[in-house]
Amino acid sequence: MATATTKESERNLPLFYKKPEVLRADKHKNISLVPEAKYDFARSANSLPINAAEMPRAVRHYPIVFTDTANPFPVAVLGLRQGSNLFIENDGSWAKGIYAPAYVRRYPFVFMRNANSKTLTLCIERNSARIMENRDNPFFLDGKRTEVTQNALKFCQAYEAEFQKTNEVAKLLGKYELFTSNRGTFTLESGEKVSLTGFKLVDEKKLNALPADAFEALRAAGALPVIYCHLLSMHSWHNLVSREDSKRV
Repeated sequence: MATATTKESERNLPLFYKKPEVLRADKHKNISLVPEAKYDFARSANSLPINAAEMPRAVRHYPIVFTDTANPFPVAVLGLRQGSNLFIENDGSWAKGIYAPAYVRRYPFVFMRNANSKTLTLCIERNSARIMENRDNPFFLDGKRTEVTQNALKFCQAYEAEFQKTNEVAKLLGKYELFTSNRGTFTLESGEKVSLTGFKLVDEKKLNALPADAFEALRAAGALPVIYCHLLSMHSWHNLVSREDSKRV
């Protein structure tokens, strides 16, 4: 599944972020945000984190699996090959009519935590193509946040809150040992077989075998919608196969 580069991982930076800067009125008063979102930066991501609140919308378009890591987290699968996102059009737009995960819609903004503090600070990826050297759509006016910045702050706050909720649900699934490592093999129209590894699924047999108190704990934690969306999304693998076939016509 998609991961950050080694250099980025060593610096503990989120995927796509290489040089985030704290958004400040004194430093960024003469730059603006390009209004139209383009997603060229995500072309090589074959999976993206997906929060629980997004799953009901995402389930119709993507398989939702869990990372094969010590702390599994749900991701939307965007491609059958490493380095391939099947939902970015030639002009950089997200595929029409397809839900774009909040992770990419948040970019170039991100919350970063100071190494010596628990405080989260709004930052921007300074090298993003969505940052302009002008004042057409500025982040600050007269030293105060504009609507652009206020909206970004609200979005990142909501994203962070949902991320934490989703992470707690994923930890609970791990606590009850519901995950099982998996791999997928798909046959394209050309006859080529493509394999995808490095992810986990919820084991339905283990889920059905849970004692009543454990199942109630999952329900109380809001984990059941996550599980059911995940299981339902397994019907969306054919969407990826169809898109892979169509891009090779």
